[in-house]
Amino acid sequence: ITNDFEAPPRLYRNRTARTRRLRVKLVSADANTAGIGARVTVVTPTGAQVRELALSGGFMSQSEPLLHFGLGEDATVTTLTVRWPSGREQSFSNLAADMLYTVRELPTAPRAEPPQLPPALFVAAASPPGRHEERPYDDFRREPLLPNKLSTLGPGLAWGDVDGDGDADLWQGGAAGQAGRVLLSEGGQLVPRQDEALVADAAAEDMGGVFLDADSDGDLDLYVVSGGVELEPGSPLLRDRLYLNDGGKLTRASKALPDLRDSGGPVAAADFDGDGDLDLFVGGRVVPGRYPSAPDSRLLKNEKGTFTDVTDLLASGLRTAGMATGALWSDADGDGKLDLLVAYEWGPVRLWRNAGGKLEEATRDAGLDAHHGWNNGVIGADFDGDGDVDYVVAGFGHNLKYHASDEHPAVLYYGPFGTGGAMQLVEAKYSDDTLLPVRGLSCSSDAMPEIRSRYKTFADFARATAHDIYGDALDKAQRFEADTLDTGIWLNQGGRFTFQPLPRMAQAAPVFGMAAVDVDADGKLDLVLAQNFFGPQRETGRMDGGVSVLLRGHGDGTFTAVPPTESGLLVPEDAKALTVADLDGDPWPDLAFAVNDGPIKLYRHRGLGLGKPYAVRLKGPAGNPAAVGARVELVLKGGARRVAWTQAGSGYLSQDDGRVRFGLGSGEEPESVNIRWPDGQVTTHPAGADGVEATRS
Repeated sequence: ITNDFEAPPRLYRNRTARTRRLRVKLVSADANTAGIGARVTVVTPTGAQVRELALSGGFMSQSEPLLHFGLGEDATVTTLTVRWPSGREQSFSNLAADMLYTVRELPTAPRAEPPQLPPALFVAAASPPGRHEERPYDDFRREPLLPNKLSTLGPGLAWGDVDGDGDADLWQGGAAGQAGRVLLSEGGQLVPRQDEALVADAAAEDMGGVFLDADSDGDLDLYVVSGGVELEPGSPLLRDRLYLNDGGKLTRASKALPDLRDSGGPVAAADFDGDGDLDLFVGGRVVPGRYPSAPDSRLLKNEKGTFTDVTDLLASGLRTAGMATGALWSDADGDGKLDLLVAYEWGPVRLWRNAGGKLEEATRDAGLDAHHGWNNGVIGADFDGDGDVDYVVAGFGHNLKYHASDEHPAVLYYGPFGTGGAMQLVEAKYSDDTLLPVRGLSCSSDAMPEIRSRYKTFADFARATAHDIYGDALDKAQRFEADTLDTGIWLNQGGRFTFQPLPRMAQAAPVFGMAAVDVDADGKLDLVLAQNFFGPQRETGRMDGGVSVLLRGHGDGTFTAVPPTESGLLVPEDAKALTVADLDGDPWPDLAFAVNDGPIKLYRHRGLGLGKPYAVRLKGPAGNPAAVGARVELVLKGGARRVAWTQAGSGYLSQDDGRVRFGLGSGEEPESVNIRWPDGQVTTHPAGADGVEATRS
């Protein structure tokens, strides 16, 4: 029975006759007479089904208190088990199909023992004091047909030893009107401190941040990308900031950066030109008020502590490649030089190969142009154990109203629509081969009132195609397409890449932060994904079907989702950055999730893996004290090898603590560690029992 809008109710009769079914009515022994909340399991020769009795569901709807099971061609039910809300359990065997069974709860029925779950891998730790706080801002007043808010894309997280005590400290970005902050690692706790330089820049919105030795004095400075849309293009508040570290105190460098005023997003550091200091890629995220117009992305060369924009000179096409969401420096082709990978919204993951200090785009040659998506970030690691780098890209997933494929991509137009000629957004989707509008009559006509004069009723608008409504203006507008919304992995096949979607739980909500780490120490890399997005336009509603997820790696580039009861991870908030660090001084990897408009969520590893962790810590010379860009190879007794790389900035607005982490499976023993340092020199170190610390002056 349906109750239609402005129409009589409709009754639909089920005329299916060739298959079998079973109906169950429950009668409870207490005041809950219908047994609401009971769990019924039906087992047949071909499988099992589980139902829980709930009367309400959907929208303003209540059903009769019966449970329906479709049995296909099964003529009998092997067992029917009822677990009542009281905890009592009753079972029945060898029941005939096509029957209504009434089950009455017996007060003498035994109570089921609750399942004994093994301890989870992670346990939630107390959040540090303070939280990220967004101030109210209506993105849709400025651009009424905007698909998603752009003012709630932070915060970022970055780890670096600010005070020089040997422990990594944490930087958390602030929202517009809120200062970013440094939290010092003290005795296993994160303690916020006051930094006058950061407080002075509270008006700016922080996006990505990265620790690097910008002035080659041996300590870590902090680069912060300014972003957001709560201001005009070209605003002074869009200048990025570099804070120099002087004895643990951060001071803003006034002349170290060019006067660039783009609303940015990601930042990643590496010595791409091989001169011993770290250079920067800074991704342009969006032009305020002009989505989906992309601001400039920049390649900034470090010249003795002063950064120079060399984008056009050394990276043709990089400046205007699109709306950058995530980036990392990585040796994609195995030639020993750091290449640049950038994830884009309404675009691919693009690759710029390093040809002797000059970046040349090789996206098509690498096969990465096969898919354009709504990408949120990218990380790199050797997920299939063949010695080269594979890449995981964060997408929006499947649990939303949008769908995309090669044949029927999601489409966005941007151009002068309507009688006034103002720049407007038009979302479109395919029904078979017909292009239809995504947005409804109300919001479309609010932005373009002339639509209401042509379409008097919702029914008239619903029957119209996108070309009926917008005519030739569609063909004249900019067109953007996404043929996949998957979160997936690009497997490296000798320098060319093939794409595989990750398991379904990875598609349950948009993914932002990502971490590649062997959490269970079985010798195979796992994935942790930060999920959810609370900022879609009002017709869509929150994309909050995830709780963040651990994917257990099988060592061949495939993964299996781990339930929260086993992983211990439960982050239902609007998670953004995700970083790996050691919070408590044991060798196991811990996790820090950034939450938009919320506190940092910390998860400590309980040390319950199958094997044991193995960490390699590198110390490089001034200019690159964290040895960013090094390749670390762990050699096991018996000859097996594992590879990892040091990075500064990856995923989504994230920087890990810089340690290289491996897992030693049960019975595995390390033999040696080979390090190819950022300058190309190779050293070999005997393997310690729990890890290696290597220094290069």
